[in-house]
Amino acid sequence: MIRIGILIAYFFGVCAIGCLAAYPLHFIIETDFDRIVSRTILVCAVLLFYPTFKFLKITNWEYLGFTDLHWRNTLSNAWLFGVASLVPLTVYFLWCNYRIWEPLPTDGFISPLFVVLKAIVSGLIIALIEETLFRGLLQSVLSSIFKPIVAIILVCFLYSSVHFLEPPDSYLAAPIHWGSGFNLFFSSFELLSQPNVIWDSWIALFAAGFFLCVIRLVSNNIFWCIGIHAGWVAHIKVFKAFSGRNPDASCSTLVGTYDNYIGELSTAWIIALLVAWLLYRSIAKN
Repeated sequence: MIRIGILIAYFFGVCAIGCLAAYPLHFIIETDFDRIVSRTILVCAVLLFYPTFKFLKITNWEYLGFTDLHWRNTLSNAWLFGVASLVPLTVYFLWCNYRIWEPLPTDGFISPLFVVLKAIVSGLIIALIEETLFRGLLQSVLSSIFKPIVAIILVCFLYSSVHFLEPPDSYLAAPIHWGSGFNLFFSSFELLSQPNVIWDSWIALFAAGFFLCVIRLVSNNIFWCIGIHAGWVAHIKVFKAFSGRNPDASCSTLVGTYDNYIGELSTAWIIALLVAWLLYRSIAKN
C-alpha cells in the first residue's frame, strides 16, 4: 500500500505545483490561463516522474515496458497501425457527410506539410507522456498490487476521466490570483458530474485505454502502445484540419462532443479491433 501512497502523493504534488506555478507564468506567457494551468501540470508530471520512479524503488525501465531492443521498428509499425486503424471510421464520416473536405488555403505544399508534421510530432509527444504515465507507471505498479484486470480498469477510469477536466466559462472570466490555479482545477471536475453530456466520449476513451492496456499486458512492450496512440492522434488531427463538421448529418449522433470524432461508433470499432487482434494472436500461437 506504500506504493499507492507514493502514486497519490505524486499526483497531488503534480497538481499542486502546477497550479501554483501557473500564476507567475501568466505574466510571461500570453495565452489563456486554463491553457497555462494544463501545461504547467503536464510539465510537472514529466519533471516529477523520475523522482517518483526512484521512490517506488523501480530499478530499470523494463519494468515500465521499455523492453524492445528494436523499438524504432516497433514504434513505426505501431504508428502505421494506429493511423490505418481509423481509416474505416474516417471513410464512414465522409460517406455520411458528417465531415466534409475543406482544403486549407495554401501556398504550394508548405501549409499542408506543416499541418501533417505538427500532428505527427504532437501525437508522439502526447503518446509518449500519457503512455509512460498510464500504461507504464500506473499499470505496472497497480498490477503488482491488484489483479491485472482490476489494475486495467483503474487505469482506464483515470485515463478517461482526466480528459474531461475542463473549467466552466465563469472561472475563465474571473480575476487571476495565486489561488486561481486551484480554483480552476477543482472547478474542472464539474463536467464529470454531467454524464449525460460526456458519457459517449468517456466510454470511447475508456475503450481506447482498455485496448492499449491489454496490448501492454500481453506484449509487455509499451512501444506498441506509444506508436498506436501517436498514430490515432495524428490521424484525427490531420483529418479534422482538412475537413469541417456537419452537425446536421444523420450519423452525428454516433459521435461525442469531446473532439467531434470519438463516440459510440469509435467505441464499437475499437472493441472489434481488440477482439480481432486477440483472435489473430491466439491463432498465430497455434
